[in-house]
Amino acid sequence: MKSKKTKTLRVFEGFAGYGGGSFALRRVKEQNPNFNYEVVAYSEIDKYASKLFDANHKDKNGNVIKNYSDITKANPNDPDFPDFDLFTGGFPCQPFSTAGMQKGVDDPYGRGTLFEHIIRICAVKKPKYILLENVKGILSKKFDSTRKKMNDLLRNLGYTSDSNNVNEEPLKMAILNSKDYGVPQNRERVWMFARLGGLPKDFSMIPPKQDNGLKLADFLDPQGYVPKNLYLSQKQIEHLKDKHKITSFYVDTPLCFDVYNKKIKYDGYSITITMPEHNSLRVIEANKDKEVVRKMSVTEQFRLMGLEGLRGVGRKIDIDFAGQSYTQLSKRAGNGWDVNLLTILLLHIFKQLKDIDPEFFNF
Repeated sequence: MKSKKTKTLRVFEGFAGYGGGSFALRRVKEQNPNFNYEVVAYSEIDKYASKLFDANHKDKNGNVIKNYSDITKANPNDPDFPDFDLFTGGFPCQPFSTAGMQKGVDDPYGRGTLFEHIIRICAVKKPKYILLENVKGILSKKFDSTRKKMNDLLRNLGYTSDSNNVNEEPLKMAILNSKDYGVPQNRERVWMFARLGGLPKDFSMIPPKQDNGLKLADFLDPQGYVPKNLYLSQKQIEHLKDKHKITSFYVDTPLCFDVYNKKIKYDGYSITITMPEHNSLRVIEANKDKEVVRKMSVTEQFRLMGLEGLRGVGRKIDIDFAGQSYTQLSKRAGNGWDVNLLTILLLHIFKQLKDIDPEFFNF
């Protein structure tokens, strides 16, 4: 018996970056042809990120998707503003990050209040689902009042099964680490999900872990494909050793050097891919004749974010880099979503909703 055709899940991707949500939804569709979705609009204020998004994601007619740019100025009451069923957004994490000032909603640059703009738009459009992401700092005690406010706002909009039950938290949250789901990057992020009308009582935000045994060495570019300008000179290597009190960079297998914590990661995992200005990651290559240390290539950074961009080696290409610079692409990777993990999480979520929302998730 053929599966019943599902309704198209209309998606608004907020704070889109390179479109991690769009990439993951595409993979869900590839694995489940009966699933239908359409990204009807997105918001991304950074012009380089927008160009990267536009190079990789098109509407059903092959045209560029409408970008509402600054979400604080987006007007959901505008007749042209599309309806949508799912809002996705990794709203700026600086106010909650240990690398930032941890000001939360009191962030002097106004970034901590961007959740309220998500609410402002969702109050009008009432999407069935909201999927958000942030750094794990948002779960610290310091931000108890912030999380309460987020839940209260969603409760007032009907994202619970009982609006009078103040103990029911509309936003289900979980810390997930990329290294537990097949990508050897120690990247912990908080994922949050809400459903209009509430979620099933036994709903889980934690998919079963997937250990494929792969380590950083398996995610590096083949020999000869790393740009030569990423390699440190012997003088730079000696300076790095002296500065961080490292005895030797001779290794038997490629490893990650954590500059910030001044240690070699012998567990075979990469530290978190970050913005290039943090400059905290180096790759140590295995070489019997000399110590070899370098920066991570763009294609390696994106491979650790679940996307393949290295051409000429017979691999399926996932992302078009749109001719952008090393610095700009590294910023996108550092701010992006792990597409591999998100695909796993979306499948985990959708399968739990198929009984109550079969019109979207009949797979």
